[in-house]
Amino acid sequence: MTKAKTSFKTIKQGASDVLYKSKGSKFIGFSKKISSPEDALAFFDQLKNNHNGANHCCYAYKVGMDPSETRVNDDGEPSHSAGTPILGQIQSFGLTNTAIAVIRYFGGTKLGVGGLIKAYKTTAQLTLEQSEFMTQHLHSQAELRFEYEQVGAVMQWIKTNQYNVEQKYIDRKSRVIFQLPITDQEKARLYWTAFQQVDLSIR
Repeated sequence: MTKAKTSFKTIKQGASDVLYKSKGSKFIGFSKKISSPEDALAFFDQLKNNHNGANHCCYAYKVGMDPSETRVNDDGEPSHSAGTPILGQIQSFGLTNTAIAVIRYFGGTKLGVGGLIKAYKTTAQLTLEQSEFMTQHLHSQAELRFEYEQVGAVMQWIKTNQYNVEQKYIDRKSRVIFQLPITDQEKARLYWTAFQQVDLSIR
């Protein structure tokens, strides 16, 4: 049985203006951490606007843990000569929530499909080599329901563990909704079983 993933590798700091030249053409690479397809498309649109004199803005992105959450765009280059090799580098580096774009300024000499694949692959690789990476843990939404007397213990526990609070309602019957890393779920359940006035639920 395959163990479910509890973390993923993504970009911490993207790279910009990574230059690769081939037969007069300039290929300029950019990478960015994203959290949705909309983030990726906004990133690509901004680059197109910044480089409106370029011949092509080819790109690829991957979002989430589902292998199908990918997209490539050759932007007028021969089919599979640009977006696919860019995506190949995202996959080769084991990344997700990642977008890469390569801007091309045509230099007057055609490279052929093989030359294009090499150029876009190399630019994407160089761009990722100049990026910084990080590991992020997957989270679930969790809720603590508790009596007012437990407010101090609950909020101190959340603060100590640096969990992100989404909603907080403090009254005689209080509740806090927060993001709980999947890796911490069992530890959290064990901790709160000792508190009769606190109920932990994980969605």
